Amino acid sequence: MRPIMTSRLLYCAALMASTLSVNAFTIKTYHSYPLSVKTMRSRSLEMSTANMPGELTSALARIDRERQLTTRSSNRPTSGKAGWTKLLLNPKESKGSSTEGEIQQQQQQEFVYLLEPSTTPSSLILFLGGAGLGQFPHIAYDEFLSRLSQKLNAAVITAPFPLSLDHYDLSKKATDNLRRAVVQCEEMADYSPSLPKFYIGHSLGSKLLTISLCATGIAKDLQGIGFLSYNNFGFADTIKMVKSFASQMDTDKKDFGQQDDMINKIFEFAEGAVNMSGLDFVPSPTDTDTIVSNKFTEDFQNRTRLFIFDDDDLDSSIGFMNACRGSKPSVSYTAGNHLTPVYLKLGLDDLKVPDEAKELTDELTGGFKSASFGDEENLNEIVNDVYNWIIGKDPSRDNPKQSTLSSQFRLSENK
Repeated sequence: MRPIMTSRLLYCAALMASTLSVNAFTIKTYHSYPLSVKTMRSRSLEMSTANMPGELTSALARIDRERQLTTRSSNRPTSGKAGWTKLLLNPKESKGSSTEGEIQQQQQQEFVYLLEPSTTPSSLILFLGGAGLGQFPHIAYDEFLSRLSQKLNAAVITAPFPLSLDHYDLSKKATDNLRRAVVQCEEMADYSPSLPKFYIGHSLGSKLLTISLCATGIAKDLQGIGFLSYNNFGFADTIKMVKSFASQMDTDKKDFGQQDDMINKIFEFAEGAVNMSGLDFVPSPTDTDTIVSNKFTEDFQNRTRLFIFDDDDLDSSIGFMNACRGSKPSVSYTAGNHLTPVYLKLGLDDLKVPDEAKELTDELTGGFKSASFGDEENLNEIVNDVYNWIIGKDPSRDNPKQSTLSSQFRLSENK
């Protein structure tokens, strides 16, 4: 097989692995008409992305396209109008001359999403999401960030980023856009330079923030660093874990045999190809741990809180702590899994149900009108835990459940 073809196939496998790492969600049905007590019990449909690869990310992309028509888009904060704004970043100063077309193209390509409270913000959160979902942070993490913003009266800046094996490049571009957005908010609105700032990352976003902090050493303006489900898996480990994860989600389903066989074959091909080629994320897990050991200073550690979910087999926080030299970050354990920060409320149109099937869907679900993805109770718990950390409180629970201990120990042993 030609090298260029192998690279393309491996990259496709990377995209698939990232897409399939999205958890199985429960779609809770809501009714638009009165129900008897008997029928008011929560009905649910279980949608597994192992059976419908990319269904969730496709829904996010569709929502994003539709929101582009109504989302505010500007190069300055709204200052008083609560909600999301697509903040267009001013062009970087160029050493050479740039044409008007080049400047316009740069403005179109470089932007962040800004979530503002209705009053002057009391703090500023800089957020990076996980792989795949990080492309649509204003949608995938809307509930998490909005609830946190409301409790803190905080503004939130989040930079979308694509899927890539080069985490150095992702980290540089994403964090650079965050910093440029902060400067823009300070220069074009009433954002004080002394506003308390917090880095918060989820999954891969935590690794990208770590790389940036270690590379630049810039943290004097940061009040705190919060990592939710810190992830530092290698490419091959990610594929293996996602394969196992998908199998666990699908144990009760018997009618997708042929599709499951196809997915398993793709996973097996991806594992074999990756092992043969030596392909991995850059930096690799080992290199990332070395970077943390050498550059994630004790000052950084004292400002860092790791949030670990009880049922998260994709968490690398124990390895992160083992790599740290010094006092180690504080740790908060909480209920949930790797995707607890992702909670979506979607309408029927967002789920891409064909018009001819909507009537049947309504009958089958007893008046299905909208859906929620995720666990709202666990979401509220992590929002409260992050809020308490930001206002200076100790972890509500600093001991893991037994299931977390075993999974964390297993992950650290595999490194």
